[in-house]
Amino acid sequence: MLWIRKAIKLRHIHYFKIKSMIYIIPNHQSIRYSKICILRTDISLKQLENINYQKICNFHTTSKLHIPPIFAVILRPILKLGAFILGRGIKRWWQKKSTQEQEYYKLLFRENRNIFLGSLVLSCLMFIVYYLIHLEMDPITKRRRFIIFNKKEQAALGQLILEMHLEEHKGLLIPKEHPAYKRLIKIIEKILIKNKDLITVENKNWTLTIINSPIKNAYERNIFVFLGILSIVDNDDQLSIILAHEMSHALLLHSVEQFSHALLIDILMTIPIFLLWASFPDSLAFLLHVIGQHIINLLHNLPYSRSLENEADEVGLHLAAKACVDVREAVVFWATMRVLSEMKLASNVVPWLSTHPAHGDREQSLNKKMTKAIELLRSSGCPELNPIDPRTIFYKRTLKDHEVYFRQKGIIIT
Repeated sequence: MLWIRKAIKLRHIHYFKIKSMIYIIPNHQSIRYSKICILRTDISLKQLENINYQKICNFHTTSKLHIPPIFAVILRPILKLGAFILGRGIKRWWQKKSTQEQEYYKLLFRENRNIFLGSLVLSCLMFIVYYLIHLEMDPITKRRRFIIFNKKEQAALGQLILEMHLEEHKGLLIPKEHPAYKRLIKIIEKILIKNKDLITVENKNWTLTIINSPIKNAYERNIFVFLGILSIVDNDDQLSIILAHEMSHALLLHSVEQFSHALLIDILMTIPIFLLWASFPDSLAFLLHVIGQHIINLLHNLPYSRSLENEADEVGLHLAAKACVDVREAVVFWATMRVLSEMKLASNVVPWLSTHPAHGDREQSLNKKMTKAIELLRSSGCPELNPIDPRTIFYKRTLKDHEVYFRQKGIIIT
């Protein structure tokens, strides 16, 4: 079991209180979550150098919840499966009835249709009221969003998702001795301190995990950095942009919102799924079910996910600007990703088929926001930016120049 008694020394940080939570896990296959230790403190940063951390080896931070997250996770497939089984079961039950019995039930429905319709309307009204009650305004973007979990449940859900992803990547976890940890922690500290005016920053516990994989992501308050991204970024400014984007997902509760939204859609879809399997032959019902799911994904789920990515890009740009990061590097990074895609060295995102915007779209979108971001940087008391714009340097490169540069970085292996 690995745990740390002495605080990591933080430089250039004063008079700001945080709750820090960092876990570091050895890189071996036999990891068990009961042996994962969380380091936690709630004191002034001036005192960190002499503090001994409390050792906590327990992921279960909440008591019994009104809506347990594990129940919500299980509920989603149960809703779809239940609507399918009930609809198909009623169809078979109806087919076994004689003509006289079918007429009897039709007459029974007509005589009591007001009760049936009234119950349906009442259920819809209750659903609408529930939806409206659970709308809340995000303190950063001022956007109203649907959240079904309270603060404790959000923490438990984040913990559940964290455990799932740790289990998924348990053979790829980078040990604490890796120099990337020191580099990333320094950047994260800078972003947090410079954005301490945001209550969502001050009230969060953060974790950092580095994984030996070329992907990147974050889950609620848990930052996952995949080692492959470090070979693509040119400097710490670009790395800061990536981390600020991932931290924005956490600050904006995107994982909690997406889960709440997905559960809402699943509840709404139970009636159409039930009617579909109750009304059509199995083969046709299956075909219509699959087509309907793809239509919902294309017209709603994927655009919704892309909108959250764009929101995290914008908020992340603001976090980085306040942390005195050269925000122009955000455009350079996504332009680099676009070029890598054009050279078939990175996956090419088809916008309307993806959860993420295309690299070129993100490049253009961030470029349009650059004027305000630079104004925010200057108003935050940051030093003047280098007069040589990194965007200008990048756009002067030819395709051959990019190829030579990528070979030098080891992205293209000869």
